[in-house]
Amino acid sequence: YVDEFVFRLNDGNVKRSTLDRIDSIVFGFSGNRLSYKMLVLI
Repeated sequence: YVDEFVFRLNDGNVKRSTLDRIDSIVFGFSGNRLSYKMLVLI
């Protein structure tokens, strides 16, 4: 399963680059706090 996604990202057939994805993740987490309790509930 993971190998399939790694292949897709490395193959270049994606609409968003990896750096764009990382930027959106960092932007989404900025100012928010994720506790262990919330992490376990998800």
